[in-house]
This record gives sequence, C-alpha cells and structure tokens, in this order.
Amino acid sequence: MVFVEIELSESYWNLLEITQKDIEYIYSYLLEKETPLPSDSLAEALINQRIRLEKKRLQEKQRQNGEIYLPKSNFKVGDKVQFPAVNWISGVVKQVREGHNPELPEFNVMTVELENGRQRQFAANLEDHQLNQVTTTIDSSDEQDAKAIIKEFGPEITEKLLEKLDENKDLVRIGANWFPKSLLIEFNVGHLNLAEAVLDMHQGGPLGVDALLKEIDVDTDDPQDLVRFSLNYALDEDPRFDEVGPSGHVQWFLNRLEPEYVREKPIQLMPVSSDYDPSSMTEEMRNTEQRLDDELVEPFEEYKTKSQPKEVAIALNYPHWRVGSIPITSLTRPFFPTALESPRVKFKVIAPDGQEISAWVVRPFNYIYGLKDYFEEFELMPGSIITIKPGKEPGEVLIQPKKKRSNREWIRTLLIGADGGVVFAMLKQTITADYNERMAIAVPSTDALDELWEKRSKNPHPLKKVMVTTMRELAKLNPQGHVHSVELYSAVNCIQRFAPGAIFSTLATDPDFTSVGDLYYRLSENS
Repeated sequence: MVFVEIELSESYWNLLEITQKDIEYIYSYLLEKETPLPSDSLAEALINQRIRLEKKRLQEKQRQNGEIYLPKSNFKVGDKVQFPAVNWISGVVKQVREGHNPELPEFNVMTVELENGRQRQFAANLEDHQLNQVTTTIDSSDEQDAKAIIKEFGPEITEKLLEKLDENKDLVRIGANWFPKSLLIEFNVGHLNLAEAVLDMHQGGPLGVDALLKEIDVDTDDPQDLVRFSLNYALDEDPRFDEVGPSGHVQWFLNRLEPEYVREKPIQLMPVSSDYDPSSMTEEMRNTEQRLDDELVEPFEEYKTKSQPKEVAIALNYPHWRVGSIPITSLTRPFFPTALESPRVKFKVIAPDGQEISAWVVRPFNYIYGLKDYFEEFELMPGSIITIKPGKEPGEVLIQPKKKRSNREWIRTLLIGADGGVVFAMLKQTITADYNERMAIAVPSTDALDELWEKRSKNPHPLKKVMVTTMRELAKLNPQGHVHSVELYSAVNCIQRFAPGAIFSTLATDPDFTSVGDLYYRLSENS
C-alpha cells in the first residue's frame, strides 16, 4: 500500500500537551539508555516518539479509509479509495470503463460514490499525471522532520516537559539531568561520612563528584554516569551538603562551613517594611530610581530586555559596602553565574592585580557576597564606583574600582556623636577610586555605626522620622539648605535599610518636604 507523506502542522506542536503516556515513554527511554539525560535530550526523544506515533496513527487511518488515490493505479468495482487532493474524502468505486482521449495513452475512468453521497469520475491506469509525484513512504522524512521541529519548537516543548517531570515523584533531577529514582545506586551513611571528611579537608569545597568518588570506594559495574548521578542525588538529599555549582556544573560544599551571610541576610541588607505607591513618584524620580544600583528596585520592562553590555559600572551604597557585597540587579545579573535550582553558587572574582577571590552568588537574597576584604584592600567607600565584566575563564568575574589618582577631597562624612546621634560633616578624606558624588559618604568608624544598626534592627525608626533627621543634617552642608533625593537615599541607608522608591515616594507626597526642582528638596517650615 502506498502512503502520502504526512507533515504534522505547526499548530500540532504549538498546542502540544504533555500526557502521562509521554512521561511513561520518557521513563522507559531512560531505562533503555541506562544513563541520566538532560531535559533537552528527553524533549528531543519525545518529539521523535510523537512523530512516530502520529504518523503511525495517520497511516492506520489511511488504511481504514482505503487505498490512496494515484492516477497510475488500477482500481476495481467495490474498492474503497481516498483522495488527498480533495480534503481526504473517501468513496467506493461503482464502475470502471475505458477512457477515450486521443491526446492520452490508454487509461480507465472510474465512477466513485463519495462519502457525502455524490458521484465523481476519476482517471485510473494513467502513468503520466502530476498527482503521481506527490507520494513517498511514511518513514522517509522522519529524521528531517524531527530536526526542523526540534529547532523551532524544542525550547517550548522542553519547558512543558520540565513542568510535568517536576510533578513526577518517580523521576529525580540533579542539575539538568534526570533518571528514575528506583534505579539509583544506593550510597550509605558511611559513603556520605567519607564525602564529608573529604570536603572538610578542602575547607568545605567546592568539589565535583569525580573528586569525591576518587576517595570513596564504590564497588559497582554500573555505567559511570549513573554512579555520578546517584552520588549527586545522595548528597543532595543529605542536609550536610550544599550544591553550589553554576548551571551545567554540579559542585558540593559543606553547609556548616559556608560563610554566615551566604545563608543568612545581614541586618544591613534587611529592608524596613514601608508601604508606598510607586505611581506617586514623579517620572524624573522613577527614572532616577532605575539608575540606582539597588536590588530593592523593580526594573522597568525595557531594562529587563536590554541587551547585555560588555561591562557595567555601579556605585556601592553603604549596606553593600559594609557587608562586602554587590547587589544583583537587572544590570549586574548577566555577569554572574547562575543555576537551575541551587540557591547559592560559588565562583571566582578576579581583582585588578590578578588575585582570585572566593565569592558567592546568593540568589534568594539577590546579592554577591565575599568582597569585604577586597573593598578594604582598595580603600573603597560608600559611593565608590566599581566596574564588572566577564573574566577570561567561564565562571570568573573581573571586578575593579574605577581608577582615580589618590588625593584628599572634601567628602560628606558620617560621624556618631557622644550621645549616639548621627552627624554629617564635610571633611577631607583620602580618595583612591572614582565615586558618585551624590552617593559618596565616608564612614570613619563602622563599629559605632554597627551598634546603631543593631539597636535599630530590634526597634526600627519610621521612615519619615529617619528622613527628617537625616535631611536636617545634610541641609547644614548646603548654603541653600537643599538636599538632593539621591543624597538623602544614600545617607538614610547608612542608618537603616529602605528601598529608594519608599524614600522618593515620601518626598513626593508628604507636605513636610518641599520640592525646589531637579530632585532637590528642603524641609517645610513647620516640619
């Protein structure tokens, strides 16, 4: 029997839903391969299976509806025939007679009663006809079809498959790879204790599973990929171990040896809750907010879709400077490694002198941690500008201060008075890196300020109160008594952590603050 080539429509793949039968096929496919496989490979296998099944189904449908009509074929009375060129309508041959056309060789004419009740005549036994050329075997284009579908619909189908795989308790994922849970190699407590000892000897890690397997005696003939996957799964299930590798790399670290601020957010980065209406800000305020390097800013949609530059420059605010961190924003995020599931990712920062610094991407808290010594070594201060760009090797990030010849300049300086109050003064400070003039604040004594943060963490002051007292101090440094919104944001965040939007919104809506233009404000007379 001859079959017309079947092409699955674009809508078939756009509307594709992953069924339980698909998951059962994936399960069987993994059993057959005997090795863990990534999501995109499973999606490719599923696409090939769907093509096979759908073509088989349509082939069976063709069989049931009768012979495919080709003008060169011979038919007899009673034959069931289907016509691809007429919307696959089918019918039964009622009569066959010789055809008469002096311009054509001998051929037959058959009368077919179609399923809609009408009768039509068709040529048969006619070798030279264009409809004879549109057929092929059912299997000839499978591979070509699959490649085209994977290229066009692969990512979307992979996403759909991932959702269903995540719901399935019989399949487990480590990194990007999947395998049936019941077929994993068992690693006992002794194996895991040995893995802990190995990581302990390496200051907690990170180490990959191959390095751990060298120290763990595993007696098995199973494929090495399955052994690796099984140990990764056993480590993932044990709370002593933390997976800290970037996407595509599984690396392990001892939970108890991770830095404190990798697992817990420091008080300097804990924002004080302050409800505000973003729409209350002026357009100028909203644009200024977007330019601040603060993880508490929700980026505009156009900022999310911007193409990635080769490098970015950001100004440090006090909380991040004090902790030794960098905010993860829409601007900085593309430069740092990420992961599919791991909340913490270990990576290397390369200093200007080539020094390698161990740092962490703390994804739940949206910051990079581990740069306190780096900031101190280069004598940075709140407001200092640093540039971020990719390193030479994958997983490395080059961070360097924006260069400036060392000299002494008049800088806003935060001091803690004898009564514990905050005082701002203009004092000469040694400057080693370029800085944002509105953000720059020197802090000679962090110990005294740390005590204030500790007290405020237990009993935070309301935003407006902090803004008023801070603005009074800053106003003394300006002959007109005016304070720029960004200067106020920077100074307030030296005392308590507030989102810039909350500060800007209060300036825009509270009558105790009077705008004097260009984002400068002064305190109203009755405040």
